Amino acid sequence: MKQKGGKGYADKSKPAGPRVVNDKSNAKANDKPKSAGPQVVNNKLKPAGPRSTVRGPPVPVLVSILIGFISTSIMASSLIRLGPQYLEPIYGNVLPNLGFFHGVVISLVLGGILGSIYWQRILAAHEAGGPLTMDTKTGRAIAAAFDIVASLTALAPLRATYMFKWSDALGPMWGPLLTQTTLTFPVFVAGGFVITLGASRVSYNPQAPGRQAATTAACLGAVAICIWVGQQTAPGHSSCRGVLVNATYAALSGVMVKLLTGHQENIDAAVALEKNPAEHVDNVPEKQLVQLRERQLRKLRFVPTVAFVFCALTTLLTDSACSSGLVARGNVDEFKMVYRNESVTGWVSVTDDTKRNLRMMRSGHSLIGGRWTSTGDSIFGVFYYADAVRMIKGRESNPASNRRMVEDQPEGWTQPLTRRSMRGSGSERALQIGLGVGVSARSLHSMNVRVDVVEIDAAVYEAAIEHFKLPKRLNAVYLTDGRQFIDEAASSTYDYIVHDVFTGGSVPASLFSQSAVQQLQRILKHDGVLAMNYVGIPNDKRTMGHVARTIGTSFAYVRCFAEILEDRDTMTNMMFFASAKPLEFDISDDLLHIIGKHTIRGRVLGGMLSNEVDVSGFVENTDLSPITDSWNPLPQWQVSTAIQHWHAMRGMVSTSYWLNY
Repeated sequence: MKQKGGKGYADKSKPAGPRVVNDKSNAKANDKPKSAGPQVVNNKLKPAGPRSTVRGPPVPVLVSILIGFISTSIMASSLIRLGPQYLEPIYGNVLPNLGFFHGVVISLVLGGILGSIYWQRILAAHEAGGPLTMDTKTGRAIAAAFDIVASLTALAPLRATYMFKWSDALGPMWGPLLTQTTLTFPVFVAGGFVITLGASRVSYNPQAPGRQAATTAACLGAVAICIWVGQQTAPGHSSCRGVLVNATYAALSGVMVKLLTGHQENIDAAVALEKNPAEHVDNVPEKQLVQLRERQLRKLRFVPTVAFVFCALTTLLTDSACSSGLVARGNVDEFKMVYRNESVTGWVSVTDDTKRNLRMMRSGHSLIGGRWTSTGDSIFGVFYYADAVRMIKGRESNPASNRRMVEDQPEGWTQPLTRRSMRGSGSERALQIGLGVGVSARSLHSMNVRVDVVEIDAAVYEAAIEHFKLPKRLNAVYLTDGRQFIDEAASSTYDYIVHDVFTGGSVPASLFSQSAVQQLQRILKHDGVLAMNYVGIPNDKRTMGHVARTIGTSFAYVRCFAEILEDRDTMTNMMFFASAKPLEFDISDDLLHIIGKHTIRGRVLGGMLSNEVDVSGFVENTDLSPITDSWNPLPQWQVSTAIQHWHAMRGMVSTSYWLNY
C-alpha cells in the first residue's frame, strides 16, 4: 500500500489555490507578492492593488446612450426653427420668437432635473440589489422617453390648432408662449431628461467624483454645441410635415433603443446564470415561466410605436396644415380660398372676400396686398406712392417735362397731358424688391418702364401671376434673396428701385442696414430714385431716426410720406424717397385728371404731399449711428410695431379668416 503523501496521492496537508497567510510572524521582512492575483488574508479574499471595481456601460447601453444624444440634438435643432415657424400664420414672424429661447432653456433644465432625480432612484435600487441592473433601467428609461416624445409630437399640430382658437383671448404676447407649452416645450423637457440620464451613466464613477463631474459636464457641453450648430444649419421643412418627421425620428430611435436594451437584458440573464447555476437548475420550471413572461412583456414594449403610427396618421389626415393646395376647410363664412401653398416664407394664400368684394393675398399673419374686384385698384394705397418716382421736377421721366411747345399759340402754352405722354420711351429700368401682388411693378410696366422683380418666394410670384394680373412679360424675374441680388448686381443699372419687403409684422433687417443702402445707391444711376416702404410709428423717434440716418449716409436728399397721418402714435405705412438730386414732386391737377382723381390711385397721389413726415433732422444728425450689419437692432425695436400690426390685421379681417390658412 502506498503511503500517504506518496506518489499517486494528493498531499492534503497543503491546500491548493491562493497562499494562506495566518501568522504574520512567519513572513519574512522582504517577502512581497509575486503576482497581481488575489490573496486570501485571514480566510478572506482580498483584491490585489487599488484597481477600481466600477466599469463603464456595456456596448448595447453605450450605443443606446449615443442614440439618445444624437437624436435629441437633431430634434432639438430642428424644433428650435420649426416652433416659431409653426405659429407664424397666427402670430406673425416676430412675436413667436419672444421668450421662445428662454422657454427652450427652461424646458431643457427641467428635463435635466427630472433625469437627475431618476438617476438617483436607479442608484438606490442598484445598491439595494434590485432585480434589474442600472444599465437595463437606463435603456428602458431612454426608450420610454422617446416613445412619449413620438406620440406627443405626432399630435402636436392638433393641439396647436386647438390653442389657435384661443388666440384672440390669449393675445399676441402670451398666446405664442402658451401654445409652445403644448407644441415643442414638452419635447425639450424629454430631451433634457435623456441627455442628463445618459451623461450620468457614462460618467458614473463614485470613486472619482471629480472625474465623474468633468465627464458629465463634457457630455452636456458636447450636446449643447451640437444643438447650436444644428439649428444654424438645419434644412428647412414645411411646418406640419417637419413636426411629423421629428416624431418619426423619435419613434425609430425608441425602437432601436428597445432592441439594444433587450439584447443587454439577455446578456445580464446569461451572466446571472453563469454566476449561480445551481439556483437556476433547482428552479427550472419557475425560471422558464419568468422568461416566458419577460418575452411577452418585451412584445408589449412596441405598443407605443403602434400608438405613434396611429397618432401620426390621424394628424396627417385630419389637419389641413399637413397638406398643401386647396382644402375645403379654407372656405368659411364669406371667405373663399382660391390659392394656397406653403413655401419658403410660410403659408401663402389668395382668398376672395365675397362680402366686401375684394381679393387678398396673405403671407403668414399679414396681408401683403389685395385689390377691389370691381375696380382692380389696390386695397393699400401706399403702393401707389411708388408711381411718384417718375413725377419729380427736372427729370426727363416727369410727364410734365415731356410737354412740347405748340406753334401758333400764345407764348408759354404747352401741349396738355395725355395718357400717352405719361408713358416712357422704353429706356428706363426699374427694380422692385419684394413683389406682393405686383401693384408697383404692374403700374411701372404700364408706363413702358422695363421692370426687374426680385422675390424670394416663388409662391408669391405664382399667385400674383395667376390671381392679380401681374404681367408675364416683365423684363426679368429673379426668385432669390433681395440682399444677395443687390450685392451682386451691376453698378448704375436702374433708374428707380422700389423696396417693399415688409411682412408679418417686421422687415428683414439685413435689407435696411447701411451696407444694403450703399448697394442700392451703387446699382442706381447717378440721378436714380429709391422708394423704400417702411411700416412703423411716425413718433417712434428712435427707430425712425436711425432708419432715416442710415438712408442719409448714402443719399443727399431724403423725404418720407405716410399713408395715414391722423395719429402719429399709430403704426402706418411710410414711403422713404431718396436720391442724389433734389426731390421736388410735380403732382399737378392735370396729371391727376389723367390718372383719375376719384380713383384710389388718384386720391392717394393727390394727398401724398400733405402727409409728409419731416425726417430732415434725423438725416443730418451725425450723432445718430447708422444701422449696420454688425449692429442691427431693428428686430428688437420692431416688437411694438409687430404687436400693433397683429391687432390691425385682426381688426381688418375676422379671426375665422386667420385661423384657416
